[in-house]
Amino acid sequence: MFCPHCGKEITEGHAFCQFCGGTITAAAVSATQPGRAKTAWEDPSTRWTVQGLLSSLKGSLFTPANFFRTMNVTGGITDPMLYALITGMVSWMIYYFWMIVLHDPLRSYIPQTGASDFDAFQGAGIVAAAVLTPFILIASLFIWSGILHLLLMLVRGAQNGFEATFRVVSYSIGAYVFLMIPFCGAFISGLWTLVIAIIGLKEAHGTTGGKASFAVLFPLIMCCAIVVLFSLLVLGTVAASFGTMPHKPWK
Repeated sequence: MFCPHCGKEITEGHAFCQFCGGTITAAAVSATQPGRAKTAWEDPSTRWTVQGLLSSLKGSLFTPANFFRTMNVTGGITDPMLYALITGMVSWMIYYFWMIVLHDPLRSYIPQTGASDFDAFQGAGIVAAAVLTPFILIASLFIWSGILHLLLMLVRGAQNGFEATFRVVSYSIGAYVFLMIPFCGAFISGLWTLVIAIIGLKEAHGTTGGKASFAVLFPLIMCCAIVVLFSLLVLGTVAASFGTMPHKPWK
């Protein structure tokens, strides 16, 4: 919840803002967030139900602009984090299932020298990944939300608190359901997650599409640039080593 007078985030249930001392009323708070309401996943009538999950999933995937425009930017992080954990875990488990089922067809396309490594990954690798997936999901929620919110603040696009960014990231995890599609699911999931995150940040923070796009795409562009520079450095080092090799006449 945010103070309608100074705009700073305050604790739920306080009658006065601990920063500016202004009076906090339900009407004043509602006026700062017109048209916003709980998602179906958080609404008391459908909270933590399959109906609420599917309704929120449908809205965030296919009508993200309207979904995030009407989503509450406050209300705690427990519900959205649980939503991300459920959708993410189900999606990844089915993705691992496809990897096991398609093991033999994929193995025929792998050179014999790498087949043993591929088999080892299919065994112990998938089990380890399945065990670590929930911890990785939760950690990535906080890390990715922190990065996005910091970048939004740098371009003055964070009109609401960290909670709003965290909720956007959590509900964008719903795009992981495309992992259930064999072969191309990972690409579709990654691309649509980025699209939903951009739209979500724009609507939840009331900022511009350019600032939201910068926050989401800048880390990816930087990672790609680092990979390219590192590759060029390695290639340059290899080329230089060939240039310094002594030239011996063929016998």
